[in-house]
Amino acid sequence: MNRTTTAVVALFLAALLFVSINVFSANTFRSARLDLTQEGLYTLSEGSIRILAGIPEPIRLRLYFSEKQAVQLPNVKSYGLRVRELLEEYVSRAEGKITLEVIDPEPFTQAEDDAVRLGLRAAPMTTGDNLYFGLVATNTIDDRQVVPFFSREKEAFLEYDLTRMIFNLSDPKKPVVGLITGLQMNADASPMLRFSGGPQPWAIAAAIREVFDLRVLETRVGVIPTDIDVLMVAHPLGLGEQTLYAIDQFVMAGGRALIFVDPYSEVTARSQRRGQPPGAALASSTLDRLLLAWGVSVPTDHVIADYEAAQEVNAGRAGNQRIVRYLVWLQLTPANMSANDVVTADLGPMILANSGTVMIREGTKTRITPLITTGDQAMRMDTNIIRFGPAPDRLLETFKADGDIHMIAARLSGTVASAFPDGRPPLKPPGKGQGKAEKSPDGKPHLKESSKDIGVIVVADTDLLHDQFWLRKQNLAGQEMIVPISANADFVINALDNLAGSSDLIGLRSRGKSTRPFIVVQSMRLAAEQKFQAEERKLKATLEEAKGRIAELESRAQSGAGSLLTPQQQEKIQTIRGQLLNTRKQLRDVQLVLNRDIDALEAKVKFANVGLMPLAVAIIAAVLALLGLRRRRRRAVRV
Repeated sequence: MNRTTTAVVALFLAALLFVSINVFSANTFRSARLDLTQEGLYTLSEGSIRILAGIPEPIRLRLYFSEKQAVQLPNVKSYGLRVRELLEEYVSRAEGKITLEVIDPEPFTQAEDDAVRLGLRAAPMTTGDNLYFGLVATNTIDDRQVVPFFSREKEAFLEYDLTRMIFNLSDPKKPVVGLITGLQMNADASPMLRFSGGPQPWAIAAAIREVFDLRVLETRVGVIPTDIDVLMVAHPLGLGEQTLYAIDQFVMAGGRALIFVDPYSEVTARSQRRGQPPGAALASSTLDRLLLAWGVSVPTDHVIADYEAAQEVNAGRAGNQRIVRYLVWLQLTPANMSANDVVTADLGPMILANSGTVMIREGTKTRITPLITTGDQAMRMDTNIIRFGPAPDRLLETFKADGDIHMIAARLSGTVASAFPDGRPPLKPPGKGQGKAEKSPDGKPHLKESSKDIGVIVVADTDLLHDQFWLRKQNLAGQEMIVPISANADFVINALDNLAGSSDLIGLRSRGKSTRPFIVVQSMRLAAEQKFQAEERKLKATLEEAKGRIAELESRAQSGAGSLLTPQQQEKIQTIRGQLLNTRKQLRDVQLVLNRDIDALEAKVKFANVGLMPLAVAIIAAVLALLGLRRRRRRAVRV
């Protein structure tokens, strides 16, 4: 065999070996990954791994992804790959308890019909086709969890959403929410009462019942039932020591709680004005006996005013409309909500009234995460200012922003001490004519501190629960329709849903995004804009001034006899037009310089990607070739 034949055979065998290795590795090492991303985007958190280890029965995942349509949208295509690879990581970690099917629902196929039937949402394309990008998860008893469409805007919570689906399918019963409230929510109203013209339940109660098993607890309860998953306390009024102790021990034992307290409940105060003096004590609620031990407090002596978030109201009289800001009725936007917590991320605006503030106790070791905050144009106002009814003008007169950002809602976590360090408070003996003495509840050991990290969300407002502040009712074709006007109910459902999950699920936090911004380019652009903005404004002012002078000269000429310009005026206009052209050129030069450094960086990056790597490979190949030639020459000399 000559050298040419040997070389051809060697190349063929090398190519065959290359293809074989790729095929072998693609099938054998498919699950092997090395995650080098800064935030571990492709590595599951310990909480997700523990939930996967506890799956009791097989779960089937069906990812519907329109591969052909996604080719036209590179951003969707890359995110589709990201979702698929993360789902494959779930399959790998579940040790056979999860199966994954990737389905391309092509138009007019059974797969597309199934996608629609299962509740997936299609995104219409300009070509007339539909793009599907959703997930259907089912267990062996046909319980179903669906992601109608994966939105890249929620990528930071992708792992949380997927792990939550799997957790819900592993434990498919409705979580039980126990409600203790001093509000007239009529949450336990019977169907007979609803249709007999009696007080109607608040819509928030119906919204909670759609997702949870809602049970109203007595305010004199001595023990929280063991089957309660989340305790919701809303505007607690007159709770006895035994009830406070029961709530405390529920949280100490690992129970989750969503607490709404209020320095001044607009809804309660309004109902009292019909038969009681305005501003009666029942308008305020507190749970500071417990909250202080857990690291925070919600004082009742002030409400929060925020100029930027204040709603506009009509303060006129007798048909004279006068719109002013009512500083204690707030419409808070996503800018006021934590984007890093699943409860508040992606929420729309919320409407609150006469809210208080969640204040951190000095020296506390509790981890406190703000969920809802004011802007920096806010201040605390004495509650007495609003006790006798709305007074927008008076609030505006006394308002002076303190420049601080105040917490309205916060998440509490970590290990905390009990609010009852000496154990259960003594049972009260019966008073005269009160019947039997209080019975001691079942004897559980007293917990002086939480057995695990607590899960408590505290909100310094209760009015957000009332229909007035989150919905409007409309009559459509004879049926009453509820139209949300704010995200208040979404916040409540999100909070309960998050707290109802396991501690592993609650512990999941937002992750980074797979698309990374060009931070260097953004910094360069910002610096360039700051450098040239002043010059640009000056040139634009000169430009406008020149245009004004020309218009003025022409206007004078037209108002004079014959409407003709004198030679001096014509010469002056020509001079100004020359200055105008020169100013426009300078403005273009400024805008050109603005992007010069960025263009230079772009050129360097292109050279590094397109030219530098091939050049480096060529140099290495040339060096290796020279070294080989040298060795061959040395051998020839020796021979």
